[in-house]
Amino acid sequence: LSRLIQEAQPEDAARLLLGLRKAREQLILDRMGEASRMLDDLKLNQASQEQKEILVLLEELKKLLLTADIGLELKLEQLRKLIDSRETLNKLIKKEELQLSHTLEQQKTQKTDSEKFKALETSERRNQKSAENLQQQLREYGAASKGICNSLSGAGKCMGGACKKLGESKPKPASQEQKKAIEQLSRADQETQKLEEQLRKEVESLVRQRVMDQLQDMIVQQKQIREVTTKLQDRVAQKQKQALAAVRRLSNSEEKIISLCSESIELCELTRFSLVLPVALGAIREQMEFVSEGLEQGQADQEIIADQQQIEKDLQALLDAMQEASRPVSKNGGGQCKGCQGNRNKLLAEVKMLRWMQQSVHQRTESLDRQIADKKITGDSLKDRIELLTVRQKEIDTVTGRLHSMTCPHCLGGE
Repeated sequence: LSRLIQEAQPEDAARLLLGLRKAREQLILDRMGEASRMLDDLKLNQASQEQKEILVLLEELKKLLLTADIGLELKLEQLRKLIDSRETLNKLIKKEELQLSHTLEQQKTQKTDSEKFKALETSERRNQKSAENLQQQLREYGAASKGICNSLSGAGKCMGGACKKLGESKPKPASQEQKKAIEQLSRADQETQKLEEQLRKEVESLVRQRVMDQLQDMIVQQKQIREVTTKLQDRVAQKQKQALAAVRRLSNSEEKIISLCSESIELCELTRFSLVLPVALGAIREQMEFVSEGLEQGQADQEIIADQQQIEKDLQALLDAMQEASRPVSKNGGGQCKGCQGNRNKLLAEVKMLRWMQQSVHQRTESLDRQIADKKITGDSLKDRIELLTVRQKEIDTVTGRLHSMTCPHCLGGE
């Protein structure tokens, strides 16, 4: 179908191919078959869980096929593949370095061990094949990846030369070829990193806007869930069956917000436009999961309503910080660092999100302290809560250190 409509509807053709690739990668059809087999075997609970997960994947696929900006989706897909390719390339460099060390060991040995040379030749052939496959994958980026492909081609030739020399039990010339191959692979890695950063810069503003839109959607949806929970509060307290069933259904709505939050985190981590935001969203998602569990158990008391309100406030705080970060530098240089020439509004937004995270951990620590004093929490529950707060505090410490290391002295000095 994509080929048939390629000329008349190029965007829709690209959309279909992207959707097809995503469906295959996520094994949607295979998982449906597995759910069907579970139903045949009357494994209803397992089938139900599998169906829920398939529905989430189908929802993501539908959003992808209906997205207005297919160009952004294609670039994000390219970025994901490029990151995977770079990981493969780094593994290949380590393998070739290991090959070199083994070859140098044979060079030091006086006796020629034909079996060891044969094993080294086989491993070298495998590395050469990996370099060729990687080169083939990166060709889809066209002119932008020409330098990378040339470096990988050069590395493949050097590996081929090393294979020949290893087959002849000549370790010294083989090691020289391997050193050249490592140099070529390292050059390809540097060029791949540049292309990766270029793609990130191209999509940063669009992804930032999308995450802001998603935050706004999460706030609206969370507010709707909270309003319904509040209306059902008295009826749930009276243990009315219909009200309890309605509250449990709200858990599905909360799960949709969690899914949207996860998507925002994935976009942040993929494009790296913010260090703090994915960690902050992770903390909020945690609270959403607690709310979802409570709703699934039919809970609709003041405590869960307060948790919902807190989620709304937290999401709004992050949205406000992001909107501030999106403010452009003024013509007279306002908001621009005199040292690195970067946008200080982004730095201020990151710091505000960090401050919000620290306040949140502080409030939860005080709350836990009060519960301990009132003997309202003990045992495993207390241990879990303390461990959770410890993890959050460590995350804040780590991301603060990373942000500090990436910030120039002029920004820090407020000049």
